[in-house]
Amino acid sequence: MSDTNALLLQQSLIDSCNAYAEGIDSKNWAMVRACFDDQVALDYGELSAAGGAPDVLQSADDWVKVLQSAINGFDITRHTMTNHRISLEGDTACCRVYLDADHVIFSHPELLHALDGDVVRLVGEYTNHYRQTDAGWKIIRSKLAVHWTSGEAELFARSAQRAAENAA
Repeated sequence: MSDTNALLLQQSLIDSCNAYAEGIDSKNWAMVRACFDDQVALDYGELSAAGGAPDVLQSADDWVKVLQSAINGFDITRHTMTNHRISLEGDTACCRVYLDADHVIFSHPELLHALDGDVVRLVGEYTNHYRQTDAGWKIIRSKLAVHWTSGEAELFARSAQRAAENAA
């Protein structure tokens, strides 16, 4: 691969990671969906369990609905992805990134001040595998390895409940 093509690949995959994070944080689900191929294999632990085993393909549209049910109940999230490590594997590419994500449900939303019990932080690493399509590089397989969390883990359940109530 030429240096130019390697740089274009690197920028495309970094842009995809950034779009995924921005889409989740802005709740722009069309932006999130655009990061994925139509069928995707996912291993995000309990979050992806409803879609089947990690090696079973599922609809990316269905996956985005799962993400919405997990994220829409938070007042704000901030996903930061760093240390992009990219490799080309035949006709696919792999991008591994560190994740540091804050998820917030404000006790007093009018203050925009997060108290200790308002935040759960998740730190881990994504490993995303991509294939090139006519619309660019799309995720075909994704794994999230959670390294640790801190804060109020029960906020994930509260967010899911709030998202379900708001969808009804």
